Amino acid sequence: MKRLTYIILTIVALAGCQPYDIDEILLTRSDLSITVKGVLQMSYDPLTCQMAHNTTDNEYRVYDDDLADWFVVKCDTKPTYEGQELRATVTWTTTDDIRRESNLEFEVHRIDSKGKIWMWNDSKDIGVVIQEL
Repeated sequence: MKRLTYIILTIVALAGCQPYDIDEILLTRSDLSITVKGVLQMSYDPLTCQMAHNTTDNEYRVYDDDLADWFVVKCDTKPTYEGQELRATVTWTTTDDIRRESNLEFEVHRIDSKGKIWMWNDSKDIGVVIQEL
């Protein structure tokens, strides 16, 4: 009976977990953006946003003209190839707060010919699309 209870509790717990499909959440995005647990936090609009890249610090910034919405990705090393694993700190605005996740492991999933980089952190389900300038 205890084993049956354990199995049922495990099934219920697993049913509550939501796996995130990297292809659907991250790789379909064409704009610079940050997505957390499947929810878009910010995306770059060339009419109302700016982007910046500090090559010395491997820091990528996207912010709106009012500086109300923004995100910053600071990598420990330059993302240069698909499959690369690196550490990064990500800071971003929410509707009522500023969030920061430090020293996360990201995997580079794609780099296009124009320097756009798609990276995913599996432990916090954070996806970022940044731009090499």
